[in-house]
Amino acid sequence: MADYDLIIIGGGPAGLTAGLYAARANMSAILLEGKDVGGEILNTDLIEDYPGFESVTGAELAQKMADHARKFGLKIETYARVKQVRVEGDRKIVELEDGTTHRAYAVIVTVGGEPVKLGVPGETEYHGRGVSYCAVCDGAFFKGNDLAVIGGGDSAFQEGLFLTRFAKKLHLVHRRSDFRAQAILQDRLLAKDMVRTVTPATVKEIGGDGTAVKWLDVARDGKVERIPVEGVFVFVGFKPVGRELFADHIDHDPNGYLITDQFMQTSIPGVYAAGDTRAQLAKQITTAVGDATTAVLHAERYIEELKDIERVFPEAPRDVVAKTASRMRILTFPPGSVVIREGEPSDRFFVIAKGQAVVAQRDASGAEREVGTLGPGDYFGEVGILSGNARNATVRAKTSLEVLVLEDDAFRALVASSQATSDQIGRVAKARAGVGGGAD
Repeated sequence: MADYDLIIIGGGPAGLTAGLYAARANMSAILLEGKDVGGEILNTDLIEDYPGFESVTGAELAQKMADHARKFGLKIETYARVKQVRVEGDRKIVELEDGTTHRAYAVIVTVGGEPVKLGVPGETEYHGRGVSYCAVCDGAFFKGNDLAVIGGGDSAFQEGLFLTRFAKKLHLVHRRSDFRAQAILQDRLLAKDMVRTVTPATVKEIGGDGTAVKWLDVARDGKVERIPVEGVFVFVGFKPVGRELFADHIDHDPNGYLITDQFMQTSIPGVYAAGDTRAQLAKQITTAVGDATTAVLHAERYIEELKDIERVFPEAPRDVVAKTASRMRILTFPPGSVVIREGEPSDRFFVIAKGQAVVAQRDASGAEREVGTLGPGDYFGEVGILSGNARNATVRAKTSLEVLVLEDDAFRALVASSQATSDQIGRVAKARAGVGGGAD
């Protein structure tokens, strides 16, 4: 079993972006892709809405992204299909279909989805024999034929434009009168003489001679119309597949898209989702790479926090540590600034990640005096939370200071997670509870 900080599942634009940022951050990371790198953009002929490229093929953009990530040392394994992801303590176990397993603190899921099927008679029977879900893959096999494109969104129009290179006639079938594709795509495709719109219409059946597609039945205006075609290209949407990878429950919407917060975190601590597998408004390359950037930057922070908490509380159960790390925030303070002040309410717990802090208390005369210094791995704030009293000390940054912050309810859950952890925190709190005791 190989160990990593981060495993990225999916090699499309989102996965390659996450891999690039992880490699640049010198994280121990691997990207697993079930096919070849590029994802769905490999099935796109021309891309004209990605900043910096007036026009680029999907294959070219995929190669550039992969080369860029590899330049910084990202390990990429292609044709490595993931069978299942399960949680063991603070680690995520990724099992491949060939039996290989990898383990990591965090996982970013960028697997996208699979084409939505029409579910009509003949679709399954003629798949690969005239029914296709990828014009770029199969269009050249239909040169000089009459073809049909099913759908009315960007994908249908982009693929339809590609098919005009080969088709004798192209029927554009959509269940509504209005199309959802971008205006520029509509203008380009609908202006071509070979294109015939069939709207509003629904596909009822795909038929042929037993070896290849020969016709398509559609219902329109209360009648069934038979359209002679040799190829049917279906672009009516994609079904997300990310949630199907998980042995444990992961929150998703009614359509199966993974639900995340603003940091791309899912309901499982240490698991992130980016790109088309995530519930969002737009499914574009630009949004995918933005999602991935946010996900990997937060994952890096989560992993650091997880390791810090494990060092400070070695006896805490690893699943609790993972939940604790996912709820922590990072705060920074310049030298001399106050982190907590004596007399204030006790509502947060702090662990020092970087830098040093000075602890001060007021004596009987009201004068403040220093009673201690804290450094990386030290914590403070526990006395007031456990006792229910106000802060009994002031903590100031001695140097530039970075602290991990935990709200009181999450801290109490950490204390209750094991007797050894409770005893450890209790001993420190007891020593600090008296005057001159220290950091709270």
